[in-house]
Amino acid sequence: MPNTAKAVGTAWERRIADYAAERGLPWDRAPLRGVNDLLDLSGTLPDGWLVGGKGITRKGNLADRMSDAMNQCRTAMANLRRIYPGAAGDVIPVQIIQRQGFPTGRAYAVMEYDEFLSLVLQRREWRGRREAG
Repeated sequence: MPNTAKAVGTAWERRIADYAAERGLPWDRAPLRGVNDLLDLSGTLPDGWLVGGKGITRKGNLADRMSDAMNQCRTAMANLRRIYPGAAGDVIPVQIIQRQGFPTGRAYAVMEYDEFLSLVLQRREWRGRREAG
């Protein structure tokens, strides 16, 4: 009997990779890396992201899934620091959470609040330079 959750997750990863590729981002499903996991999409690191995908099945608690997704982000960042020392400085991990009944572009992009605040400050700095220049 196939693992339904795994099949849903794999299909979702494929959808988000294809959706990004349609928009000119050279992202693809990442190979399985075991203990060296850097989330689910490859090609995201040059843009400063680690991107994972969480397909949603009818079973399970969404809060538990979100907590698991954020724990995976933390683990991936620790792996990135170990595998590529010094490369994690400006990298932000994010999970793309499926919304059942909605198209791919209406999924949730989820990150921890500290990561969001980092983006807010980066954007503020970028806008300040743009307005001054």
